Amino acid sequence: MKKEHGQVTGVIWRGPDDLETYQKLRRYALKKGISVSAAAKLIISQTLNAIEK
Repeated sequence: MKKEHGQVTGVIWRGPDDLETYQKLRRYALKKGISVSAAAKLIISQTLNAIEK
């Protein structure tokens, strides 16, 4: 799969709002000591688990 510029884990980050969200995700990943991709997967998994309850 060829990634587009600004694409991480299948998500395309464009514009200032997306950039702000990506930067928050990156900071979260750095605090956890994990990759941005792993952080995104973790957040998605946790969120889905929470809304399924």
